[in-house]
Parts: sequence; structure tokens; C-alpha cells
Amino acid sequence: MKFTKGGHLVDRILILGASGLAGKALLKELDKTYEVYGTYMNNEITSTRSIYFNISEVNKITDILNSVKPSKIVYCLRGSFNSQIELLSELVKYLKLNNGKLYFCSTANVFDGDTSSFHLKNEKPNAESDYGKFKIECEEILKKGLGDNSIIFRLPMIWGKNSPRLNALLTSITNNEKVDVYTNLYFNNNTDVMLAKQIHYIIENNLKGIFHLGSYEVINYYEFIKRIVTNFGYNHTEFNEIELPTEKNYLAVLPTVEDLPKELNFSNDDVISYLTS
Repeated sequence: MKFTKGGHLVDRILILGASGLAGKALLKELDKTYEVYGTYMNNEITSTRSIYFNISEVNKITDILNSVKPSKIVYCLRGSFNSQIELLSELVKYLKLNNGKLYFCSTANVFDGDTSSFHLKNEKPNAESDYGKFKIECEEILKKGLGDNSIIFRLPMIWGKNSPRLNALLTSITNNEKVDVYTNLYFNNNTDVMLAKQIHYIIENNLKGIFHLGSYEVINYYEFIKRIVTNFGYNHTEFNEIELPTEKNYLAVLPTVEDLPKELNFSNDDVISYLTS
């Protein structure tokens, strides 16, 4: 449904999982244009439009949907696989009745059954991990239930200036601990802020389909971590070099550059510069 904001009609958006790394950035970014509501569970959101939601109580989502009446839902939730499948079914029912759209955060792990190369969006997913298989199942439920009104975001590793993985890295190096690095893993990355801008653009321009939202090239994991550490000024950090069984291993979902404007395409250098600036 559309509502008035600043004298203009705007869509109402519900972000499920707005207290996480990506969700918080999305809440801040989308609120520039839309009337945005966000759910939280453990970490309350500092917003007048925040809603408590425990995914283990899926039946409560009906009351939230009927109260908020969103025309678009962005899905950034974590939780038990069974609860999420049940929740997605309820979201599909609601959105089908209202011709609404669901923007779903999936993962590069839908391709972790084939790590011989990077992957593009037109390739068929092939997962080995339970997590990857679960996300494939979610994608299929949405495509079958909502068709073009389901928009899929396959995400690589997401970083932020206050993200748990960056904080863990900084804690290790300030405590003079060895940092684990994979010497033969190649991957791509994104930041919470850039991801939010990309999703904003996709929603604003009513784009449809599957999007691989990450840097446009791969980087070696060891090199990436070492450059972050060095850029922070730690020149004597020791690394625990771990070699994966096969010669080269990729966990990378490369974007189609033409999908988004130039300013929303970026390199791993850009990610490193942002995190360490």
C-alpha cells in the first residue's frame, strides 16, 4: 500500500531482520524514500517504527502484516530452517493477495557444491552445505509462489565498520593472536552500506530477477585479510595459514555489471578502503 510522506505518496516497506548488519543499513537507507518498518528480536532498533518479532512464533507475523500493510518486504532474517520455511509460506500468501513484492537475501553458498570457479546469476545453483541447500529451497518457494514479484539477492561476505567479523579480526590483532587465513580460497565481498544502496536502487527502479550483489572481481582470502590488517597499521601480525584440500577454491558470486549503474559497481579495493578509512 502507498502512504503519504512529505506530501508524496510512498510505498510502505517492512524489513524482516532490521537489527542485523544488513538490516540496520537498509533501514537507514530506505527510510530516505519510503515509510519503513523493521523487526527485531534480541537487539532493539532505535526507531519509532520497530516491531518485536520472534521467528519461533511464526503465527504472530499475520498480526504484523495486517497492522503494517506493507507493499514490499525485505527479508534479512536468520533462524531455524523450519521456522523460516513456514514464515516464507505465510509471506507468500499475504503478498499474493496484495500483489506485493518480496526481496530475499540469499547467499553465495547456493553454489558451494562447485567451488572450482566463481558463479554468475544465470547458473543453476548447486549446494553441498545444509545452509546452501536451505537457501535454494527458499528461492524455489518464492519463485513458485510469487513469480516476478520475488527478487533474489545472492550475497557474498558482508562487512561493515562495526560488523562482528571485522570486530573479531581487530580483537585478534590487538591481542597479538595469530589470525586464521585461507591461502587458496578466492571470494568477493560487499559492505553493509553499499548493499543498502544497491537494494534501494533495485526497489526504486522496480527491477526484477536475481542479483549477485558483490564486488565485480575475486580476491584471495589471505591477501584480503592481510591488506586490511596492514591498512590498520599492524605490520607484525602473524597469520595461521590454512590450505583447503583442493588447489583453488572459489566462493564468489559475481555481478552482472550492466544490472546497476557505475557508482554501484565496486572492487575489493573499494571494500578494503572503506573498512580501513
